[in-house]
Amino acid sequence: MGDSVGGRERTVRDGVRRHAGIVRRVAKVTALVLAIIAASAVAIAAYHCASSPTLRDAVEVLVTGIDEPDEAFPGRDTVDVLLMGRDADRDRHGRIVSTHGRTDTMILARVDFRGRRLNLLSIPRDTLVRIPGYRGKHRIAHANAYGGPGLAQKTVFDFLGVRPDYYVLLNFDSFEEAVDAIGGLEVEVDKQLDYDDNWGGLHIHLKRGRQVLNGKQAIGFVRYRQSNDGDVESDLVRITRQQEMLRAAKARLRDPSVAFRVARVSDMIYKDIECDLRPSQAACLARFLASLPESAVRMETLPAVNGGAVFVRPDMNAIGALLSEMFFENQE
Repeated sequence: MGDSVGGRERTVRDGVRRHAGIVRRVAKVTALVLAIIAASAVAIAAYHCASSPTLRDAVEVLVTGIDEPDEAFPGRDTVDVLLMGRDADRDRHGRIVSTHGRTDTMILARVDFRGRRLNLLSIPRDTLVRIPGYRGKHRIAHANAYGGPGLAQKTVFDFLGVRPDYYVLLNFDSFEEAVDAIGGLEVEVDKQLDYDDNWGGLHIHLKRGRQVLNGKQAIGFVRYRQSNDGDVESDLVRITRQQEMLRAAKARLRDPSVAFRVARVSDMIYKDIECDLRPSQAACLARFLASLPESAVRMETLPAVNGGAVFVRPDMNAIGALLSEMFFENQE
């Protein structure tokens, strides 16, 4: 009887030991699998980081902690950035040629870190101004074409008395790619838009109503000025659409599902962007602007005496009052 009981106990102990051994082996295998997964994730992240200039810069910023306004812009409560979208110039055969290009879009942005605000002033491309070094008055869109971003910045300073601290110049092809990469932008199309420019490669066909636009459609939406039957709109109407697009872009970028695509989107358009912001400064601005509520963003259009389709003649009295609110509010 005793031997029988003892035999059963040994059998149980042997079973427990075997079970414990199985558990340990499973734990080791599990740990190994997890280690492989972790190593793979690190390898993938390292490869992505190495192949992505934007992500590389972002990682550096996160590690060093220099994306705070006090670090990225020491001693500054505000910064002014000139945002420009550039046309592509073509030769007589319709081929794109390398030039500075006219600016189809120009926005002067005041980023207020202390007041946690963003002011955006759209400047119509057909606004008549004096361009340093050139006689008479010209469309402000020509400033970049004549002398690049530096001359565009100086023209804005001479015209408005606000000196842009930095500039960002973007090609429209890159804008198209970026919109596609984030899954499109939802906007309200105010009316049926139909226009074809075979020479410039611009074809716009949009129905009225709220809809999600892909990159090519978004370009058409912000650049539309004239219908195929000759109905011409003013630059001021187009600016209204550009501001609608900016609101849509800000809303889209706040979507968590888009956050993972931002680095790659930035890489896509990196080759076609000119700017004088350092990576830490660009990261600082992106982080700060993403944190602002809609109520903290003000969009205005430069006041004009006339809203004609040929030239825009600025209303200097109204402009002075608007600049006082948007750019000189805290100055005595």
